Amino acid sequence: MQVALVGLGVMGKNLALNLIEKGMTLVAYDKNPEVGAELLSCAQSLGMAERLHIVSDLGDMIRRLETPRSILLLVPAGELVDKVCSDLVEAGVEKDDIIVDCGNSNYKDGIARKLKYQNKFEFATMGISGGAEGARHGPAMMASGSEGGWERIEPWFEKVAASYNNESCFARVGQSASGHFVKMVHNGIEYALMQLIAELYQLLRLGTGRSPKEVAEIFESWSEGKLNSYLLAISSHILSLETEQGESLVDLIDNKVGAKGTGLWTAQNALELGIAVPSLVAAVQARHLTNTIDTPAAKEMTYANKSTQTIEVDLDELKDAFYFASLLCYRQGLALIKGASRAHQWKVDLNKTLQTWRAGCIIRADYLDDIAEGVEFIDSLEKPAVALRSITGKAVATGLSFPVLAATQTYIATLSTPSNGHLVQAQRDYFGEHGIKTHSGETCHLTDLVDIEAKVR
Repeated sequence: MQVALVGLGVMGKNLALNLIEKGMTLVAYDKNPEVGAELLSCAQSLGMAERLHIVSDLGDMIRRLETPRSILLLVPAGELVDKVCSDLVEAGVEKDDIIVDCGNSNYKDGIARKLKYQNKFEFATMGISGGAEGARHGPAMMASGSEGGWERIEPWFEKVAASYNNESCFARVGQSASGHFVKMVHNGIEYALMQLIAELYQLLRLGTGRSPKEVAEIFESWSEGKLNSYLLAISSHILSLETEQGESLVDLIDNKVGAKGTGLWTAQNALELGIAVPSLVAAVQARHLTNTIDTPAAKEMTYANKSTQTIEVDLDELKDAFYFASLLCYRQGLALIKGASRAHQWKVDLNKTLQTWRAGCIIRADYLDDIAEGVEFIDSLEKPAVALRSITGKAVATGLSFPVLAATQTYIATLSTPSNGHLVQAQRDYFGEHGIKTHSGETCHLTDLVDIEAKVR
């Protein structure tokens, strides 16, 4: 099998080595000749250079490829993707060639590009997760579309991707640009899980007075059971690291957190679709709050330091709360994917989606089987649900910040206890005459139900 790759940054370079290691012949291009030379050197040191061809321009790449051509793009999202696509058209790509955008592009751009290039080449999308390590040794690959070009490259991607129980973590999850939407939500879940773990660390560190190493040992013990996950494992490792002087690594790191946009897109699309994902949104906002000093409203968002309280925490209860909260973060993401699939008629297969997340990706976890069980399984978890409620209350009482923990408890409580929406309905109709809906299904106004002599002014 012959394939081309445009973009040899960290992800591109590692994916390239993975592709040729699996037996594919690769024609690779990057506008920076130094990264091409570095890739060739790596391939030579691994004895795989005979299947790698570095080219200096896209025209040369097109001429070297057998038709119909298969071309992967791993370039930064945005205008550069369109620039490369236009350059490839000028270089000679044809209608039966397939070009797969493997970067973190916005799914809306993917939809637009499929229409824009439909008579010039087959445009497809695929989200890739796993970072540099995943790209090199087996990532999660969330592809989409029904283009004919998939038929010739899909068997190879199944080999390139990670595997779990002998099943590939590559799948075409749905139609159109759904692969990029699924990857976007994957990143939103990633934000929430990272923040949740950080909050539990904060509770144990400042709320109970434990050292980073002691927290690392707790996380490590959890990882030995059903809570085993990549993010929990790396958090345990990070917290165990110390300098030669015995200083904890985490104590040397600034609190400002960066973001590349996919978490924000997740929050924006959830609001647009009217699907509540409060844990995912809270994680995005938590990152923004770490950067308040750099905002135009910095002065208005700067407050005096406050003292906090210490508490006693039952570690088994904390473990149950973390398990339940983690499940709910995933379930919110899956609800968003399902809602978008219905709205866009993508026919996304949630089972295939979960299969791509079982290995190779950042949010892989042993309890994905529990997530696949659905709402009925969540409803059966009475002890963990009580644990989440209890831990959230104790955590908030310390005076520390727990945005995702609190949002997750609020999420499940809102959907499983009596709502207060009736008063908000009444407020809206009182001042704006927006109307109310009664329990009988009737739509009317407050004044249709009661006499109001004079409204508050």
